Amino acid sequence: MAANPLQAYAKGKVLFVPGDQPSAVYLVLDGTVIASQGEENVTLGQGAIIGDVAFFQETDHFYAAVCATDVKALEMTKDNIKEVFEKQPLIACSLLRELAIAATKVGQMYFEQGVEQPDREEVGSIGNLLPEGHPVFTGRAPASHNELLFSTEVDCPICKTRFTAMRTRTSRLQAAEHRPDFRAIYRNFEPNFYYIWVCPNCLFAYPERQYGRISQSAIRRGQAYLEEHPPQSSFVFDGQRTLNQVITSYYLALNTFEVVKATPEQWANLWLRLVWIYEDLNEEALAKKAAENAYRYFSEAMSTTSRSAAGDQQLYIIMGELDLRLGRGGDAFRNFHSAATMTGGDPRYKRMASDRIQDLRESREG
Repeated sequence: MAANPLQAYAKGKVLFVPGDQPSAVYLVLDGTVIASQGEENVTLGQGAIIGDVAFFQETDHFYAAVCATDVKALEMTKDNIKEVFEKQPLIACSLLRELAIAATKVGQMYFEQGVEQPDREEVGSIGNLLPEGHPVFTGRAPASHNELLFSTEVDCPICKTRFTAMRTRTSRLQAAEHRPDFRAIYRNFEPNFYYIWVCPNCLFAYPERQYGRISQSAIRRGQAYLEEHPPQSSFVFDGQRTLNQVITSYYLALNTFEVVKATPEQWANLWLRLVWIYEDLNEEALAKKAAENAYRYFSEAMSTTSRSAAGDQQLYIIMGELDLRLGRGGDAFRNFHSAATMTGGDPRYKRMASDRIQDLRESREG
């Protein structure tokens, strides 16, 4: 095998996504790859053959393949596949067997060898972290997300462990919609899945943009807590992270906020993002609970901290939107009215609040 064209791929590397033109067939020698088609996911390890059907049929790929770990693979292309078969005829036999069976399953993922059942405990079950009765989500972030991410080395401010985290290529994002609660919807990407960084060693979890800007007093609190409560588990995102991992990272951040005494704005923003995630998953009860928590912290921030007039307008508008989710139309009206009539502030926010007031009036009349 040493004479053949071996390749190493980093965790999170996208081998291909649906619609890509095939350039190679991959034989996994070490590591794990996630193949996904819609809601279906297959974990593939040593011996798996990937991308063969599209390659030999000369059609576009119909599923995605993403490296869940660092991966070593034999990459067979049009230029080298004949040489590979001559030197390793058993590879040719395995490939022919997979192709013969896959030919009967048009448009479906099929793998004869290398299929794995993950043997590690799902990170969503860390201790009693998630609320009692919280559902376990089996889906994963779309493979296409990885094309808008890049890895970076991060030092944990608490335990000083260096680990790899993912940043978003913000210059490549394309906004599709801006919602009244200031949520931006992007084409083919969900930034809330990558909002939290987690240290795999001490489980310090914090918003990515604030990870390196934690105060010295907060660091001391975190280190004191770590000394008294060493973690019994570790946390590592898959290369194509699961929804359960995403939500677990938020609850880890809630724990961290408790330890380091985060500000009301930090608590509120974290709960608001959970509102959005739960709404996307059609989890109405969890979204409502998250909205109640977000409102409580936004209200505390309004009464205990100072901002610019525009900042106050934003809070009033967000609180009005949360009121609507919680069925409090009168409170929503008052919050929108405060934003619309504030002295100074941002004219855009005044228009947003005025539009929402008009929406409320029309809904009442209707």
